[in-house]
Amino acid sequence: MPLRLLTLSLLFAITADTDIYFGKKEGAKKPAELKATDVFNEIAEYKKIKEKGLTKDDAEYWTLLNKANEKFNRALKRVAEEEKYDVVAEKGKVKFETAPVDITKKVIEALKK
Repeated sequence: MPLRLLTLSLLFAITADTDIYFGKKEGAKKPAELKATDVFNEIAEYKKIKEKGLTKDDAEYWTLLNKANEKFNRALKRVAEEEKYDVVAEKGKVKFETAPVDITKKVIEALKK
C-alpha cells in the first residue's frame, strides 16, 4: 500500500510540473502565465507543421517541432528574465498565492527579436 501512495504522489508531481515552463512554483513572488498555443501559432516552423499536415510519423515533423520549441523557450526565457518573473506557467493551470500576469503577447513580441 505505501508504494502505491508514493507512486500516485510522484505521478501528481510530474503532471503538475508539466504546466510550468520556467522557474519553480515554490516561493514564487512574481508569477506569470501564458497560453502556449497562441505563442506556437506565431512560430513559422509550427505553422509549417500545420500547413503540411505533418504527423509524429513524419521525420520533418520532429525537425520543425524542435526548432519551434527552441524559439518558444528562447522567447519565454528572454521575457521572464527581463521582467524578473520567478515562474511562468500555462494559463489557468497553476494556482499561485498572487495573481499571475499574462505575458502571452510579450512572448509573441519577443519571437520577432
